[in-house]
Amino acid sequence: MAGKTYKRTEIEAYGKINLSLDIKGLDARRYHLLETIMQTVPVSDSVVVTSTVKGGTPPKNVVLPYRLPITLTTDVRGLPSDSRNTAYKAAELMLKTFPHILGAHEDISINIKKRIPVGGGLGGSSADCAAVIKAFNTHFELGLDDARMAEIGAKLGSDVPFMITGGTALVTGTGEIVEKLPAPEGLAILLCWPGFGMDTWEVYRKYDTLSIDPEARPDTVKLLEALNAGDNAAFASGLKNVLEIPAFSLKNELSRLKTRLGNIGALNVLMSGSGSSFICIFKKESEAKAAMQPLLAEGLECLTFRI
Repeated sequence: MAGKTYKRTEIEAYGKINLSLDIKGLDARRYHLLETIMQTVPVSDSVVVTSTVKGGTPPKNVVLPYRLPITLTTDVRGLPSDSRNTAYKAAELMLKTFPHILGAHEDISINIKKRIPVGGGLGGSSADCAAVIKAFNTHFELGLDDARMAEIGAKLGSDVPFMITGGTALVTGTGEIVEKLPAPEGLAILLCWPGFGMDTWEVYRKYDTLSIDPEARPDTVKLLEALNAGDNAAFASGLKNVLEIPAFSLKNELSRLKTRLGNIGALNVLMSGSGSSFICIFKKESEAKAAMQPLLAEGLECLTFRI
């Protein structure tokens, strides 16, 4: 009896930061309309897809079973491994969209090794979701381009379309509109995670109850003008995140941490996404690395990188 043939595909799922974030209202479904400048960061999870190759001639018409043959595992205790996990949802959606996959493969497993902090505002779950879509595209030779994968990803989360393409982009709508931007080259980032996460939905719900001062909102038009002109100083100084207000009201430690980070000599300090990570922006990576040392001694998890 011939042995089984296995296939394996590994994808790095890179996180993101929100260099600027505003909410422009609600759509007809009462989803939040975003206006955010997003940037890929060199922090990633590892997503591995494996399957058993059936062999022979795949059937032309495949009827999906009631229970799809998906197994998801992670190295984080307590992280859901079923349809509560967006990466699992991505696998389900890919099989339902391309059922012919199951004509040639079975026993599909997904393993995720987490390095992006959970609840850190760095898009870890969306990155994993996007990585599953990309891994399925490669693994099962679907031939999808970025636009088609982003279209699929938009059904799963507001950050997922950006995670498909990455880089620097203006993201609007409910996350489905991604416009490539020039990177703010030369800026250095000190990224700090305080050791606890925030619940995204709780922060958005709190936002909906608050009256936000217009001064707390970024001027995206001016930011784009500065970015396109290569004026890093004007770009960095104008960056704001409107979700800091609800997040700080839910977690006083975040407000205190921003005050602490405001004293390390950065051009600007702001929270990423719905928290809890903070972005400290410097002109030089050497300055960011020097500022990082006392923060590490205080127990913060930090890293530096140049955009």
